[in-house]
Amino acid sequence: MNDAAKTPLLIIDDEAPIRELLARIARRAGFEVDTARDGIEALEMLAKKNYAIAMVDLMMPRLSGYELVQKISTLKPRPTVIVATALTNTDVATLDDSMVRRVIRKPFDIHAVAQALVETARQIAEERAADEPTPEIVHVQPTRPPEDEL
Repeated sequence: MNDAAKTPLLIIDDEAPIRELLARIARRAGFEVDTARDGIEALEMLAKKNYAIAMVDLMMPRLSGYELVQKISTLKPRPTVIVATALTNTDVATLDDSMVRRVIRKPFDIHAVAQALVETARQIAEERAADEPTPEIVHVQPTRPPEDEL
């Protein structure tokens, strides 16, 4: 089964053409995709639905991607964050590494975006599988009923 299948993904970007391109790439890769045009709308959506992955543009009006990543860090459960940006490494370095799984550079390489999403979904699936308790296996030996019950 494709790890991306039915993985809920929220794409947050203030530029409609970028948002639509990313959504198209993600849908083709098998994700369940929703989009938000800014951080405020994203927080409203995150309050209503649990997303496995949030792809966040850093430079947005009303609530920046930096502020959004900080707010996402307080959510339970917390989506895995992928940052999509045209900013330099120095700008991205101010983000907490524990909150951001990947950084995708603009302009996008469509195949690299799809690969990053699928790899992230696979990693999430592996982490969840590792966190699930292993069922206890109990071996039961068949017993014969007493002779008088036969």
